[in-house]
Amino acid sequence: MADSLSISGTTNPYQTAVYKPEANDRNTLTMTGYFQLLAAQLQNQDMSNPMDNSELMAQMTQMAMVQAMTSMTEATTNSTAINTQVYAAGLVGQEVTMAVTEKNSFGIETPVDVKYAKVEWVNFTSGSPTIKLEGDDKEYGLSHLVGMGRVPNPYKDSSGTDIEDNEPGEGGPGSEEDKTDKDVKTL
Repeated sequence: MADSLSISGTTNPYQTAVYKPEANDRNTLTMTGYFQLLAAQLQNQDMSNPMDNSELMAQMTQMAMVQAMTSMTEATTNSTAINTQVYAAGLVGQEVTMAVTEKNSFGIETPVDVKYAKVEWVNFTSGSPTIKLEGDDKEYGLSHLVGMGRVPNPYKDSSGTDIEDNEPGEGGPGSEEDKTDKDVKTL
């Protein structure tokens, strides 16, 4: 059974969303439910062909392993969330480079530029931490963080034009003009 299902939207077939069923009493077997199922199985077994003890122990061991893995997954998830919050809180007062995004023709946000500013505060109430920069009304997610300090803009080439806007032969990275410049610099 798949953990999640990707589906396309009805208004925009190129924009996909992920459906992930949540655990509930109907689709999750708890340890209590397992013991109730085991008791019913033992009550209704055929006395001429009883259940094998090794099979019973194997089932109990498997159920204990599943429960231990579930607990470990929850602990790892909680630890990751705490580490993310501690990291985000440490950004307050620091100068950062934040990606500025625009929605493309498919409705997906793509980075187009960067913004340099100090982190004013971090908001933990929306689930994932969001960052508020000084002098900016927008809240940014941690995924928009390009780096600490003034990181060179990775979305513009050295001439200040958008990397995406360069056509072959227009002097962008990898063009003949760019190769010539690199050859001159190495001499």
